[in-house]
Amino acid sequence: EVGADATVINEDKEAVAKAVTAEAVATAGYDSVEAAAKDGTAFVFMGHGTSHTAKVSYSQMQTAMQTLGYDNVFTVEGEPESPSCENVIEAVKAAGYTKVVLRPLMVVAGDHANNDMAGADEDSWLSQFEASGAFDSVDCQIAGLGGVADVEQLYIAHTKAAIDSLNG
Repeated sequence: EVGADATVINEDKEAVAKAVTAEAVATAGYDSVEAAAKDGTAFVFMGHGTSHTAKVSYSQMQTAMQTLGYDNVFTVEGEPESPSCENVIEAVKAAGYTKVVLRPLMVVAGDHANNDMAGADEDSWLSQFEASGAFDSVDCQIAGLGGVADVEQLYIAHTKAAIDSLNG
């Protein structure tokens, strides 16, 4: 469910926020999101983006991250318009983080993740973060939501509910 505005956080969005953050934190070698923050590490989750009204989901994910106290987690490609990479760089820099981990907020980490986020071209997010000179390190985690066990369980539960609703 999409919800009307950026403040609407349903159980699924909260569960995905927790799951993807926990996965990114562990993959980066930290015991907790708090430990990563103490080490100066920010996580930037990059969504695919859409012109559909469902794009508010990205802002809702950011609200979920903030509500959970994940101050070092940034979710981009949101409402009312997709923030430019420069704006995200400035937000991460202004928050005082010196290390950045970029990760897709997409079911599959395909072309968009490999090229637009982590590619070698100067307009990729990785290249722009590095070119800013504001960070000691910028790393990419190329992994989709479909490979996160807790997210897989959400898909299974919703699929089962849909099948059960057809069977009366």
